[in-house]
Amino acid sequence: MSQENVEIARGWYEVATSKAQLLAGMPRTMAFCHPEVEWSAPEDGTTYRGREGVRRRLEEWLESFDDYRYEIRRIVDCGGDEVLVEATEVGRGAISGAEVRSTHYELLTIRGGLIVRIREYYDEANALEAAGLRK
Repeated sequence: MSQENVEIARGWYEVATSKAQLLAGMPRTMAFCHPEVEWSAPEDGTTYRGREGVRRRLEEWLESFDDYRYEIRRIVDCGGDEVLVEATEVGRGAISGAEVRSTHYELLTIRGGLIVRIREYYDEANALEAAGLRK
């Protein structure tokens, strides 16, 4: 099951190569999510619920960028039903025009072939701890 979860995670991010592809591929992206999926965002602690909540989270995030891509660096099988994704976010601010590049982590919980929970982290130590891994 673990390799299957890694492949599901890989498919979830497959369209993240540009802002335009992310927006156009939204129906495909939502198909990877359980109808009652939950996404916890680190900026303000907001939890987005359901496919519509995940869609809203992605669209709100993408609004702040003219250009955006999410480059997967690695997907780690954490055992059980979780995988940790390490990626580099690259974008250009919609208002400032400044280029942004940061490392980002998402811990996905996958059950029955669907993503049921997404937890975002900007700090590697926090992501590894949440995933039950040690650096």
